[in-house]
Amino acid sequence: MVRARASRTNEEGIELSRILLLVAVLSLLTLAAFGQDDGQEYRILKVGGQETMSGYLTASLDIAPDDRTIGLSATQGFPFRTFPIDDEANVQELDIGNWYAGSRVRFSPSGKYILLQQLFYLDFAPNKDRPIKYEVVDVASGRSVLRLDDAYAAAITPDEEALLVLGKDGVRVVDISSGKSDPIKLARTGNAIAISTDGRFIAVAHRPTREEAATLTAIRNDKKALKTAEKLGQVVIIYDRSTLARVAMLDELFDKVFRLEYSPDGTDLWIHAKAHSRKGGNPNPNQSYVDVADARTHVMKRTSFPSLALFEPDFRASTDGTLFAIGSQQGRFMEVHLYDRSTGSMKDRFVLSYRLFEKMFSKAEFPSDGRLSFAFLPDGKRLLMTFGNRLIEWTYAP
Repeated sequence: MVRARASRTNEEGIELSRILLLVAVLSLLTLAAFGQDDGQEYRILKVGGQETMSGYLTASLDIAPDDRTIGLSATQGFPFRTFPIDDEANVQELDIGNWYAGSRVRFSPSGKYILLQQLFYLDFAPNKDRPIKYEVVDVASGRSVLRLDDAYAAAITPDEEALLVLGKDGVRVVDISSGKSDPIKLARTGNAIAISTDGRFIAVAHRPTREEAATLTAIRNDKKALKTAEKLGQVVIIYDRSTLARVAMLDELFDKVFRLEYSPDGTDLWIHAKAHSRKGGNPNPNQSYVDVADARTHVMKRTSFPSLALFEPDFRASTDGTLFAIGSQQGRFMEVHLYDRSTGSMKDRFVLSYRLFEKMFSKAEFPSDGRLSFAFLPDGKRLLMTFGNRLIEWTYAP
């Protein structure tokens, strides 16, 4: 009797062990499944039904002000393409010349023009200023109406009549239709320029003078910091557009500013900067950031959005203005980080990882050339991003 009870106990123990082993195996399989697909909703788009690997590696994208058209630039000498949202097979092409590493694309306020900015595969002199190429293309005719080869930065005015150009001699105004340039009105060079959404102000990033650095709250009583600021730091000054008289200077010392941009709703000025490669105390040489200033009061806000992207990251606000997205990178894979715009807290992220490779349609697809550009779609639910010769449509708010 005792032996029978012991035998049953042993059998029950063996059966329990088998059940526990089965549960463990199923748990591992579940984890593996979630590791391959984290449940995010997305799809891979073939623009124009492209089936070959040659060409059309995407570099930058933008959405036209009509909220119906996608503009897509490519590397090498391939054409600029446009297509309606949700109809990527219906492609129109513009021959805009040869941009070896591609060009950043931005539509003008009404969509009459596109502004193309030269991009680089690698920047071997990230700490130095260098002129780059800009081109203004008339969308209706597909014709290039203005080309610059010696600008540090440029921006189309809200009335679309002129291009503000920042060069080695300062700021000049170039008429888009005629190509004629006004005399230099602001004889001070810089790294980046932006025009406020209402057209009233111009923001320019400069290397500070000792007097300007001495007015910054954080360093004005630190002689060593003041000296370093003159060599490695930059300040952002706001000018009146009509007179180019100084209006304000942001009370912040920045690293080298690569891009200034006013938010579409006119409330923020975004400052993208990256530390000098020789600056100490930076744990990651790829780290950059976007700081935020109030576009109306010219006072710095507390929000800041970091990035570890190898290239100058793209950044955008959602259509409703509540979210801020910025490109980044973790190890081998590029990522889009989604933040609450007002608090700076991360809400979500999309990783361009192996899971996308597994869903490729054929071997003709080229997954990535190391550059990530994206834009929020106007439905407030989806975000479109570049992925080699494909696009990824991520439904971030299903």
